[in-house]
Amino acid sequence: MKNLTLTLPDDAFARLRVAAAKEGKSMSKYVATLVDRQVGRDERSADIEAMERFLAPPYWDLLDENGNAPSRDQIYDR
Repeated sequence: MKNLTLTLPDDAFARLRVAAAKEGKSMSKYVATLVDRQVGRDERSADIEAMERFLAPPYWDLLDENGNAPSRDQIYDR
């Protein structure tokens, strides 16, 4: 990953800060997303990002109060 120093007018910087906050992203991550949309990215990066989103929480909590997973019979209601 490479770093970039960016100079913006004060009003553009303020709008960027607000827009990034609305999406719950850092300004750096938000700008990276905008650049990806504008100039594209390789397919491998898009595939990796899609897989990371798919595997991201929230996970189902299947453990009982003692930390035990359900038995096969419990899962299939036998």
